[in-house]
Amino acid sequence: MRRRLGRHDFNQPTLSVARGLLGKFIVRNYRGRRLSAMISETEAYKGPADRASHAAGGRRTARVEPLFGDGGTVYVYLVYGLHWLLNFSTAGVGRPEGVLIRGIFANTPGGRKSIMGPGNVGRHLKIGKDLDGTDATVSRKMWLEDRAVRIPPRLVATAPRIGVDYAGRYWAGKPWRFRLTAECGPRVVRVNKGTRKK
Repeated sequence: MRRRLGRHDFNQPTLSVARGLLGKFIVRNYRGRRLSAMISETEAYKGPADRASHAAGGRRTARVEPLFGDGGTVYVYLVYGLHWLLNFSTAGVGRPEGVLIRGIFANTPGGRKSIMGPGNVGRHLKIGKDLDGTDATVSRKMWLEDRAVRIPPRLVATAPRIGVDYAGRYWAGKPWRFRLTAECGPRVVRVNKGTRKK
């Protein structure tokens, strides 16, 4: 069974969304092709109080405006002039919180593969500025699906976020990165009531 994620799925506490997106699938329509991949790693960013957030201190610019949108709004930004990074807004309208997608399991010509790093995720899914501000709960260009993959707690690890030392020790040390452990590789996930797919 496949269920498209709706507004309610994103308008939840951001840490819960970041954990809950593990095992969900990103679906991307691009130039007549349909790409899909299972989310394997995320990071949470919690708005004005979070010094690692693009909205730290209440900053509100045209660049970060999608973060202020309703849950499920796509926030895309460019780093190093090369990589488009994919985020989804959370927590509700006017609350600039979001989840960054850091890793996926994707089908490739060589088989199912783990793609790590938000820049590599963006490249694989053909992420670009055109998606910025897209509503993933209704868009035909990109959406998320629940395909009944259930990840048991023992297969989820938490760790500090990557590349946010500028936020200071306290915020950089927050264990707001969620990832599937090595045991839960691209060929082994838990489905429904304990059935294993290999």
